[in-house]
Amino acid sequence: LLRDKFREFSRDTGGLGQERVDAANAAAAALISGGHPERAAVAQWQAGLNEAWAELLELVATRAQELAAAHDLQRFRRDARQVLEQLRAKARQVPEELGRDLRGAEGLERQHRAFEHDVQALSAQVTAVQESAARLAAAYAGPRAEELRAQEGAVAAAWAELRGRCQRRRRLLGDSVEQFRFLRAARDLRLWMDGVQLQLQARERPR
Repeated sequence: LLRDKFREFSRDTGGLGQERVDAANAAAAALISGGHPERAAVAQWQAGLNEAWAELLELVATRAQELAAAHDLQRFRRDARQVLEQLRAKARQVPEELGRDLRGAEGLERQHRAFEHDVQALSAQVTAVQESAARLAAAYAGPRAEELRAQEGAVAAAWAELRGRCQRRRRLLGDSVEQFRFLRAARDLRLWMDGVQLQLQARERPR
């Protein structure tokens, strides 16, 4: 809001001020070229006015830069906070369930792949926060630079934690699926062996 208001102020000040400075310069030039007896004093006044106008324009430009920098800093703080909240919310959504049978475990594995795809979409936001932190930290020093690094560090830590949880769950689900597949194969093999044994027992014994 301050930046937008100052843009309007700067535009109005620049437009009106330039008109008035141009008019003063034109009047001074007319007096000097017309041979006015006080033309030396007029020239001094003209130089002073132009110098003051240049200083005012420099102040306006400096204020605009300060507001732009403040806007970038506040936007970074907001973005970092939002990304951090998203990462922590996603981390809380990683379930512990691994399935009670092969079908259940395979279904959870498919769901987890889709979940990891959604998580990966957050990487662009994490990268944007890291790049903004690096850019802003170069412009600040002391406590503010430390604050920027701390916020970026919190986002990086939350991102690493979320990815770690996803990787652990993917591994556990893979182990669960393989276990259930083995148990099914072992059960089928045992049933087959039991069937062969029954066939052997049912055959006529030699006398």
